[in-house]
Amino acid sequence: MILELILNGSSASFAETLAVIVFTVIAALLSITIREYVKARITVKMGGSAMATLNPIKQINFGNLISVVLMTVFSASWIKAKHPGLSRGKSIAAALSAPITNLVIAFISVLLCDVIRLINVEIYSQTESTPFILIWVSMFFSTCVLVNIAFAVFDILPIPGTNGGIILSCLLPEKAGEKFLSFEKYSYIILLFIVIVCARSGVTATVVNAIATAMETPFLALFNLLFPAQINY
Repeated sequence: MILELILNGSSASFAETLAVIVFTVIAALLSITIREYVKARITVKMGGSAMATLNPIKQINFGNLISVVLMTVFSASWIKAKHPGLSRGKSIAAALSAPITNLVIAFISVLLCDVIRLINVEIYSQTESTPFILIWVSMFFSTCVLVNIAFAVFDILPIPGTNGGIILSCLLPEKAGEKFLSFEKYSYIILLFIVIVCARSGVTATVVNAIATAMETPFLALFNLLFPAQINY
């Protein structure tokens, strides 16, 4: 987020830049809390052991703080995955629940963004002004969309330390899977390198924006049918 503003020579005001930082941190912390809670609940339900809590303070650890910082600076990050310690099939299901949760949050945020957009257009058509609070609320949910898609994309990569890595280890023969997981101690170095390269090259923004557009398209089509005057205003 912040790196993009700097590299693009953004003329955003201090208040706008500060808002981006605050919204990104809040969105990242909320996303981490919700997705880890969902994964923990599924793990426990399948017979595994995990701490299922919606208390963000209890979810905070060094790895998650690094994730928030990287998301704020590079618009890309991952959340260190914990192996559920279940059978292969159940481990895959638990691992998939994390990125799927991020995509669900992004999907809901897209819907809320479009609803707010309709409200903004309706208010502007009547008053020729837009409430300040709606602008900030829309900006927050837009940030939630980008943050959650980025988390999901990087989390599904088949690399040690991600849920994608857990899934791959479960699909490999047992010894190969164990050998693959043994590289988790290098996961921070590997993923940090990938995050920086992808963010700097623009790959992250391209992929995230493409997914966000794909999510928004059906909503826009529906709203265009229901409220053609507002959408085309």
